Amino acid sequence: MTGPASPRPRRGRPKVADDQEQQRLIVEAATALFLAKGYGKTSMTGIASEARMSLSTIYRFFPGKADLFAAVVASHRETMLALPGDYDGLPLDEALARIFHVNLDAGANRKREALMTMFLNATRQFPELMPILHTHGPEQSHQLLAGWLQRQHDLGFAKVDDAGTAAMMIMDTAFGAVAHKAPDAPHWPGRQDRALYLRRCFRMLARGLAPREGEK
Repeated sequence: MTGPASPRPRRGRPKVADDQEQQRLIVEAATALFLAKGYGKTSMTGIASEARMSLSTIYRFFPGKADLFAAVVASHRETMLALPGDYDGLPLDEALARIFHVNLDAGANRKREALMTMFLNATRQFPELMPILHTHGPEQSHQLLAGWLQRQHDLGFAKVDDAGTAAMMIMDTAFGAVAHKAPDAPHWPGRQDRALYLRRCFRMLARGLAPREGEK
């Protein structure tokens, strides 16, 4: 006679992991369709098909397409700004070069530019998306960069009187020219040497932020 069957082990964390993986796949599918068709021409049904999931699964994680837009922006923020990160042992200009992905390969850079263009086109067509883009993209990036600059000031590696203003100035230097260009406008001179251009800009910024003698 055998004893009572042992209770089946309860599953815990794998369900959370499954949910996270499903969300990642949904965001990947939405990103692909937003890039290929544009935000306006992408449907939740199309995203479900691209992700090979049921429409009810999509809506379980993302109640609307705007929620998916927010998730796409958030998921690609680090392709714009590599923060958080440990750059304390680097010269300020080299740290900025790494934070802003100056050495990004050509393929990754094309995708990043395509994403920026798609985000801007979507907000022009659907102004209600602008606060979403701002909150999950530039605003979050600005907070992270300002926090990093303040840390450099606190450690004595830089003299930053106003970390928020300094962060905005640096972001304008790195992204401003792209953000304000029309998609069909001619490329600015020297675009092929963007890495060299940004490195020169960061060297000048680093000299301006360098602590003077006795200020560390």
